[in-house]
Amino acid sequence: MRGSINYQVNQIFLKSEIFTPGVSKHAEKAVARESGAQTWADLGKFLNVYSYNTAKTYKDVWHQFGHYCRQELGVRDLEKSLTGEHVKSFLESRIADGVRFSTFQKEAAALSKFENAINKFAVNTGSERTYDFRSAMTDVRQEAAQILERFQGTRAYTDPDRLAQNISNDNYRLGAQIQHGGGTRLYETSKIDLDQLSGRGTDPHTGKAVGFIRLDPADTKGGKGRTISISPETYSQLEAHIAQHGEFRISDSNSYRDALKQAAGQSNQEYTGGSHGLRWNYAQERVSELQRAGLTYDQAISQTSWDMGHERADITEHYLK
Repeated sequence: MRGSINYQVNQIFLKSEIFTPGVSKHAEKAVARESGAQTWADLGKFLNVYSYNTAKTYKDVWHQFGHYCRQELGVRDLEKSLTGEHVKSFLESRIADGVRFSTFQKEAAALSKFENAINKFAVNTGSERTYDFRSAMTDVRQEAAQILERFQGTRAYTDPDRLAQNISNDNYRLGAQIQHGGGTRLYETSKIDLDQLSGRGTDPHTGKAVGFIRLDPADTKGGKGRTISISPETYSQLEAHIAQHGEFRISDSNSYRDALKQAAGQSNQEYTGGSHGLRWNYAQERVSELQRAGLTYDQAISQTSWDMGHERADITEHYLK
């Protein structure tokens, strides 16, 4: 679909015919239950938008999401390009912004309804495309529930090194070290193969010894492939692990977060950031490190943004709270 993001969102809203004021939502729920809907999620997939206030609230979020996809992820055609990963990326950025949990819930609900709208739009325009946003939102909803209710301004851990030392599971401990040292997201850390290990060298900005890991575009947020660096010690542990097991993998994200939570308690620090809190530590430490190496604040922010897979420097500034 051509046109500005605002135009595209408005076309999806209008041509989907999802807005049905005057229709009884209560009656529609009854029809949905007769058709087999049992949970709130089932009902959500069936129901339209019935009130003007809800329509305005949802459309505001759709516009915000559309502009994020264009500016951050390079999406120009919402009809042809949108996937669940784009929705997940947007919601992860909202967690990083430290929004209130109630705000996150409202935005997630709006994007769930956007799935309804764009699927109806596809049917009504004969495109034969289908969209699934809800399944990609499961993990990020859980992350938000664990973090945002307790958000007080920063999600960085007081002592991330002690946090990692108190993780009893060797695999999870190594994962925490990689996230803290390389600033990776959990899903970027969850599977690392031998061919991603790019050897040892020196950090071009600080001159310190590091080990490099290549993150392929398909495994990163928004398809922004990059190479991260970690300490030589962590790199050696990762090499040894892959040599023994064939790959590094964190297959159960919930168990990993539970291990972090337990380690936080054992090391007398708040569990406020989940696994993402280690990215906050990385951002704060990296900006300071680059400034000590002679970069200006703006240069340090921009470089850290690139290191973390962000396009815009102001996103990284949220991590410096």
